[in-house]
Amino acid sequence: MNKILDQFATKYKSVLITGGTGFMGKNLAPLLQNAGVDVTAVGRNYDLTDWQKTQKLFRLKKYDLIIHGAAFQGAGDFTILYPADQFFKNNLIHTHVLEAWKRHQPTARLVGIGSTCSYPGNLPVLSETDYFTGPLHPSVETYGLTKCVMQQGIKAYKKQYGLKGTTVAFATLFGPHDEFDLARSHVVSALVQKFCDAVRDGTSEVEIWGDGTQTRELIYIDDQITGLLMTCEYDGELINIGSGVETQISDLAETIKRLSGFKGDLVYNTNRFVGVKRKVLNIDKAKNLFGWTTANKMHTLEEALQKTIAWYRENEQ
Repeated sequence: MNKILDQFATKYKSVLITGGTGFMGKNLAPLLQNAGVDVTAVGRNYDLTDWQKTQKLFRLKKYDLIIHGAAFQGAGDFTILYPADQFFKNNLIHTHVLEAWKRHQPTARLVGIGSTCSYPGNLPVLSETDYFTGPLHPSVETYGLTKCVMQQGIKAYKKQYGLKGTTVAFATLFGPHDEFDLARSHVVSALVQKFCDAVRDGTSEVEIWGDGTQTRELIYIDDQITGLLMTCEYDGELINIGSGVETQISDLAETIKRLSGFKGDLVYNTNRFVGVKRKVLNIDKAKNLFGWTTANKMHTLEEALQKTIAWYRENEQ
């Protein structure tokens, strides 16, 4: 990480991070700042659905790199409950950011944070050539569509105006500063919260959504950031950054149970929302171009879960 970070800081002196007060930004911003990068990380203080506020942000200073992670989103059944809000707000956010990029920061590179939700919903293994090629999974189709629009928008602005940048699709992230509200959290943070709170409260059971056979590809936030830094010079249309490893939810639950010290029972609820049954990113392109996962040391799942549990207990309980 240190070598990759040093190389990044030499190239990019001023970085704008939209969605920079959320999970990714809270981990990325201080890392870059400690390396001497001038970081502007914004969240709800700059409402990017407002064109005037978006322009104000893009006129603040000259940026070398824009990491566009802002989105109206949530985990679990959030995508099912608020499809219209996601469509309206996210399309405004992406349209405003891309137009402000062209008007006010045309020399800056822009990296848009994509989503595996934008891949066809019937594919278990997701390669970049599959993006935007078929119907999305019904549980995430609106949010996934808005990320497709963002990716196509970046492509269009590059083609017409000669701008530079790409879209990066990540696996399911977890780690410190994740969302630990059960109504909005992803699978790892939800399970960490459930098991740690059960240990604290002396609860005898922990509920797991689904039957446990569904799988997810998980990536620790520090590894994701390393991948992001490695791909900032990439100028193709899309690139996947993941671990390339599927984890069955029952195995994940048993591991967190053990690491948290929970001694009770697991109860699988097949009536709860589970989303896509299986998906994993094909990361061959990143491996071949940047040595992703081979030139950089990845955390093991157990190492990453131990760090996440420790952080949760210290900061959230």
